[in-house]
Amino acid sequence: MRKVILFPGTGYTCNERLMVRLRLEYEKRGYRSFPIDYSYIPFKDIATVREAADIAAGYCLCVMSDLWVCDEDDLVFVSKSLGCISALKVSSLLKIRTRHILLTPTKEALDEFSDYSVVEHAVIGDMDPLMRPEDLAGFGASHGFPTLVINGVGHSLKLDDEKETEIINDRIIDAVFSRR
Repeated sequence: MRKVILFPGTGYTCNERLMVRLRLEYEKRGYRSFPIDYSYIPFKDIATVREAADIAAGYCLCVMSDLWVCDEDDLVFVSKSLGCISALKVSSLLKIRTRHILLTPTKEALDEFSDYSVVEHAVIGDMDPLMRPEDLAGFGASHGFPTLVINGVGHSLKLDDEKETEIINDRIIDAVFSRR
């Protein structure tokens, strides 16, 4: 079965316009979508990123146990920020090769990269305070995946102007699906 699982960030839900549009694009291509909801996790009370990522990954595994994922599935994980850490960690823990779309991954996310991770695309803003775009691009080049750098934005991949943000979303979606 073709499945796309969406892993949000701590302050960026699967209801954000970019995540919704990516989900809908995958659904048009025959994927069943499964957005994960982190609203039950009290991230502001968790001391470290590593601890938050471990809790989120554990939560994702619980949610995914209802989905019954297996090697025969065509799995795509679309993730944002802390969700990138969880998505890459889940791939390794399940020992299932999954394709990844990484939206603003952090250094901690790249530390989770494994043989089970097939990154198809990574996206970062040129003003992201959590990772330098050239570091992500270099990592991508050495691991065989493209990186899209969006100029003029930070970690949220959004601008104050909704129309300008929609143009950014269009660029990201075009990049993600250009190789299909």
